[in-house]
Amino acid sequence: MTRSKDAQAKLRALMKRALIAYSGAVGIVVFALAISIGHGAGLKPLLILMPLFFILFGGVTYQLIKELRELKKNKGE
Repeated sequence: MTRSKDAQAKLRALMKRALIAYSGAVGIVVFALAISIGHGAGLKPLLILMPLFFILFGGVTYQLIKELRELKKNKGE
């Protein structure tokens, strides 16, 4: 019984960390958008930053999947 609750607690903590990481990534995009629009440049400068945004979201997703797999593997033991 405690193993199940422990696994649920770890999963909840993992999801909370992932949510915070995704919020930060979205915040970076919104910050760049606000600066771009604030300077009157529109959305075109964001195209230059698009690879950075993909790397950010890809890194967060990769880490989430990696930790989910580890949690699933440890759950079976």
